[in-house]
Amino acid sequence: MTKNPLDSTAFKLHRATVLIDRIADEYLVREHGIHYSAFVVLLMTSVLGEPSQTAIAANLAVSRASITQRVTGLVERGLIAVRADPADSRAKLVRLTEGGQALFARAWSGLEAHQSGLDDGVDEAALAAALDRIIANGLRVLA
Repeated sequence: MTKNPLDSTAFKLHRATVLIDRIADEYLVREHGIHYSAFVVLLMTSVLGEPSQTAIAANLAVSRASITQRVTGLVERGLIAVRADPADSRAKLVRLTEGGQALFARAWSGLEAHQSGLDDGVDEAALAAALDRIIANGLRVLA
């Protein structure tokens, strides 16, 4: 008997991710005027310090072209600054501006509060370990 595709772990993980992204996007747009897809660029820049656009793309598992497009919009809004990488003339390094740091801090704090309750009844340590395993497996499969 064939397993129902809707019962698969991969589909359930995809559906949960879509819902979490949607909740985050609706909150961020309404309260902070930024879409989740742009916000995660601020997040990665904050976490990584002054990453290259390639490093941001790799950490988000998206194309460099999509990051370039998002970065352009964030530069236009004055939230990030871009400079040439002195170690690689083809690469660009990204950093948060003061305005970007302030927006990220407010939005992150608000987003955490807004998503409070989303993980009710979930063993967060077990979920984190399982997600780390899925990510590692995914990277192995792609390699």
